[in-house]
Amino acid sequence: MMMNLSCNGATKLANHQFAYITNQGDNTVSVIDTTKNKVIKSIAVGKAPVGVAVSARLQRVYITNVDSQDISIINTQNNKVIETLKIKGSPVGVTLSADNKVLYVADWFDNQVLAISTQAHHNTRIVKIGEAPAGLAVSPDNQWLYVANRDSNDIAIINTTTLAIQKRIAVGKHPYGIALSKSGLWLVSVNVQNDSISLINTKTEAQKRIKVGFHPYCAAISNDEKTLYVSNNQDDSMTVIDIPTQKIITTIEVGSTPEGITIDSANQRAYIANWGSNNVSVVDTNTNKLITTIKTGDKSRAFGQFILSH
Repeated sequence: MMMNLSCNGATKLANHQFAYITNQGDNTVSVIDTTKNKVIKSIAVGKAPVGVAVSARLQRVYITNVDSQDISIINTQNNKVIETLKIKGSPVGVTLSADNKVLYVADWFDNQVLAISTQAHHNTRIVKIGEAPAGLAVSPDNQWLYVANRDSNDIAIINTTTLAIQKRIAVGKHPYGIALSKSGLWLVSVNVQNDSISLINTKTEAQKRIKVGFHPYCAAISNDEKTLYVSNNQDDSMTVIDIPTQKIITTIEVGSTPEGITIDSANQRAYIANWGSNNVSVVDTNTNKLITTIKTGDKSRAFGQFILSH
């Protein structure tokens, strides 16, 4: 098992949405209809799927398969794999540019990030980065790519036009998951070995370290930028933080060994993939109460943004 440790929702409710959950243990992706909170399909992908990125505009889901060293591309209209991209390396984290024209992939073993054109996959650029890159996020203005480098203990900021590293921000020990607020103001580094998160103001670069649970893994920020959610991998819990006061609101028990987390802001829910219990916890973000648990595949990870709106 490769524990490289990454991450960061109806009849219709506000939106009809689907969650795509990577199951590293059985090489599948579980598709959850968040209207019913049940799995509607299991899709066979590459070996040891970890990362996920979704695009409503492209009608695609991109899955990184770390052991088969490739990316599965799923057509969301029929939930079938339509293409597999071979990667010379071990893809883990994945995200899309704000304009959906570039797919960014963190190559965990070769210490680099790939920038792949979503229209011409052979058009790939590479930037050498810190040690063991994992979580990725792109600024809303499409100008900056943020990369969490686990073994370098920093966040690298990359110019998306030139792929030059603009600067590095030192954070806690072993940053893995990463989250960026909707406006791009707040950047979050999840520091696995420090049991903390770094909350960074991207305008001033002021940084606040907040202790959370044991072995935190991934994070997500609400659309109104008031609340931060953090999965605690070894505490079987999710920490809820008030961003304006930078204080912990509560801690919620979820499944075993929680990893990826995504917020369905339209329907006020948090979805958390649980590696140890092979399921997904659904939390009401208004009440901070567990609503239900959805059985998925073996070793669910869902590292990245995994909820697709239709």
